[in-house]
Amino acid sequence: MGKVIVQNVVLKNNIDYHDVVRGHISEAALRSQTVSMIADTGARVVSLPKSIVEALGLPKSREVGVMLANGQKEIRSLYGELRLQIGDRESVFDCIANSDEAPLLLGQIVLESLDFVVDCPHQRLVPNPEAPPGMMLYDEF
Repeated sequence: MGKVIVQNVVLKNNIDYHDVVRGHISEAALRSQTVSMIADTGARVVSLPKSIVEALGLPKSREVGVMLANGQKEIRSLYGELRLQIGDRESVFDCIANSDEAPLLLGQIVLESLDFVVDCPHQRLVPNPEAPPGMMLYDEF
């Protein structure tokens, strides 16, 4: 099966994004990066190297406990206001800051929110095949 690498993931500072929309800053001042990330259904949130979090200027919101793949528990910093875009789908998420050696991960919350599924046999991320064109949002009522 192997890893599912998602190319051309656009990361933006959401505060900057709204400042551009309001005309407070130019589009050139919007802090953003385009990266490749691993779709990791075992992770919950976005995990980014601290250097990317700092370059995007994301605000720290709090400390959180995390469970690592090896079973260890650690306290990590959680940052907010990350606007993440894959293709024509985007939303705003929190992210965990890791060491610069750590991989960039797309966790399950992102995949569900943007209505993507991991196609392991073909090593790709695909729109939910059960959804109508666009995205399927789920509600209880």
